[in-house]
Amino acid sequence: FVRALAAARGLHLSGATDTTDDDMVEFCGDQLMFYGQTGHSSAEIMVQFDVVTNLAFNFGFNDDVLDAGNTLPAELSGTTWTTTSSTFVGFVFDVDATNDELHAMWVDGGTDTSTAIADLRFKGIAPTASQWLYMKIDIDDRGSGNGVRATLLAADYNGRSVEKVFNTSVTRSTALCYYFGFENRSGTAHVCYIKAPAWEQDIN
Repeated sequence: FVRALAAARGLHLSGATDTTDDDMVEFCGDQLMFYGQTGHSSAEIMVQFDVVTNLAFNFGFNDDVLDAGNTLPAELSGTTWTTTSSTFVGFVFDVDATNDELHAMWVDGGTDTSTAIADLRFKGIAPTASQWLYMKIDIDDRGSGNGVRATLLAADYNGRSVEKVFNTSVTRSTALCYYFGFENRSGTAHVCYIKAPAWEQDIN
């Protein structure tokens, strides 16, 4: 991603894949600095794509700076999850899914959530080409022995929004960074624009 200016987008970051199938571009924090047990952490982003018919992306908190799996932390094909991160919590969009809409997802210690796909689905919320999509994730501590609570909010360019709250299995002591990554789903180059993630962390 590189910094860019445009009258239609203001100050933003621009990134592009090449034409290799499943080519991926990532933007994330350079430190594992968020811990559920510290209290409250939050990250938010605005994203825009040139084309949305053949891509996938993740946004949330990940346990790896620039995912070492060389693919997205979480992917969805039909209703089946494939995860490469040991720990990730956030949004997933994948045109290989049964429904081309946002989904919530988390994996902890390599174990995917067993939450029903219908409950994870953000019905009616999906990216639209050349329009901004807003996403925000908050994680909050639930005390010793409990996974973090995740609150995920998404809003499209028409102002429609959906919020979902989950008591996840994500371990409160796992170190995380904010993470955004996208990849193509065909041999086509894609351009993505983002308003760089804003983050906050409160200490109990």
